[in-house]
Amino acid sequence: MGLNFFDPRWGIGREAVAASRLWRYSLIAIGSASSLIYPHVPLVSFAALAGITLHRKQAVVSVALIWFVNQVYGFALRDYPLSPIALLWGVTMGLGTVAVVLLASMQPKFSDRGWLGQTLWLGVVMLLGFGIAQSSILFVNQWVGMHGFTADVLLRLFMRELVWAIALFTLYTAFVLNHQRSLRHTLR
Repeated sequence: MGLNFFDPRWGIGREAVAASRLWRYSLIAIGSASSLIYPHVPLVSFAALAGITLHRKQAVVSVALIWFVNQVYGFALRDYPLSPIALLWGVTMGLGTVAVVLLASMQPKFSDRGWLGQTLWLGVVMLLGFGIAQSSILFVNQWVGMHGFTADVLLRLFMRELVWAIALFTLYTAFVLNHQRSLRHTLR
């Protein structure tokens, strides 16, 4: 019998992965390392994945660590200016990220019923979360006027977030399917 995305034991695997330190630390490590690739980590993707795959407190702490590492890296190595405006941008990104985690961790009933439900919830959270995060940045932009957001820029940002979310969810799915396989061997 092969691995099954729609196995009723998805929930058991999901809970085991949520409780595992390996998934949480992998998410933190990947998020922190992504600061080497991008000046601004795809925080919506990490927040969405953390929120739907970890318990709420673990998700908030994990994403806060990713955000913090990104800020330290930016100010220490990318020479972000130590100015009130730069600090405001950083805090805004952090608060927007926490808002996305809290949204994602709401976990409606349909998201508990298997891989498809969790995938659908990820899609909803990505759309709403991106809107939340970008709205908070646009709100701050009204005060400081630093970033010019066009539809093209927002689309490129969303596509980058989407690619990261798909990659992270694929990795997460591998963790859950591996747990299902281990459980199947244990039950034999």
